[in-house]
Amino acid sequence: MWEFIIGFLLGIYFWRCWTHPRTRSVKPGLNSDITLPHDEELELHHNMLSSCSQKVRACLGETGLKHRKIHHVLPSSGSWETKKADYLNNINPAGTVPVLIHNGHPIYESHEQIVYIDQVLMPGGPKLTPTDPAKKALMDKWVESGSMIMSEVISAADPWDGLSKRFGNMLGPMTMPLFCANMILHFDMWNVLETISMIPLLKEHFFVVLLILFKTLGVETFIKVKKVGSLVSPVRRGLNHHMAILTKDLEASGGPYICGDNYTLADVSLVPIFERMEYGRWWTDSLKTQFPLVTKYWEAIQEREGYKASKPDMVMHNKLLRVGKLIDQWKKEHTWFNDFYEN
Repeated sequence: MWEFIIGFLLGIYFWRCWTHPRTRSVKPGLNSDITLPHDEELELHHNMLSSCSQKVRACLGETGLKHRKIHHVLPSSGSWETKKADYLNNINPAGTVPVLIHNGHPIYESHEQIVYIDQVLMPGGPKLTPTDPAKKALMDKWVESGSMIMSEVISAADPWDGLSKRFGNMLGPMTMPLFCANMILHFDMWNVLETISMIPLLKEHFFVVLLILFKTLGVETFIKVKKVGSLVSPVRRGLNHHMAILTKDLEASGGPYICGDNYTLADVSLVPIFERMEYGRWWTDSLKTQFPLVTKYWEAIQEREGYKASKPDMVMHNKLLRVGKLIDQWKKEHTWFNDFYEN
């Protein structure tokens, strides 16, 4: 009897693996040849913990454009919703967020979405793009730097090549302590089993490996698994590198923002990076002392309504505060872990 039940369940599983759609790449920017299900003119499919989603929420918050938000739970938050058939077939074949939908047509990739919002959707013309050519070039520089292309880090022989290339590439490595703490505190055995069951359906298995490591080894993953430690150990060096460049541009513009008095897409692009630093406990006293102008810049951003509109809701915020307390505990208990943040 048990053999029949087990065989039946395995049959269902293998049938699911065989028929389940696979993720595939999409064309960045507006896909006017695709029409997706939608209820309103402008919709944003997003996740509260997703840094790229926050970038787009921050942009929409600045513009005041009316839009509908549809939240999806990511694997890092405990669900594989964005890798399941309904999402892949009806929203994004790549299985990622955010997705901006305008009159049913998807705009993929967050850096493309914020440009589309400001330069296409804004009544009366762009609000977050300067008209001065020099300022526009400066804005483009930081929009590009704020983009996250993790393949440049993970696939590189030396992770530093990717981390130093753009500020946005810091997001993955600096988030690892946060993900580790989140998985220890909030992931149960069902989450682990569901993750393992997804292995045949995924092109990339790095996240699955991380989840298993974090659940079994805990914080010691960072010293026992060389590959993981090598991604986190250069984070402080990377922050120093990008903040030194940012300091020079803030000094040249006179602040309070990258392009002077103009709050632009450059500033929007850095919101999720600085916010992730807050929750991941990377805004150390030594970093603030080393880069006072960047610290002041971040404080100015936090006063804006666009930033406030982009923040995670209170449920996620409180969850991340618990995660942050565990990271603080690790800093006190393990000198080697604290060294990630100070050296």
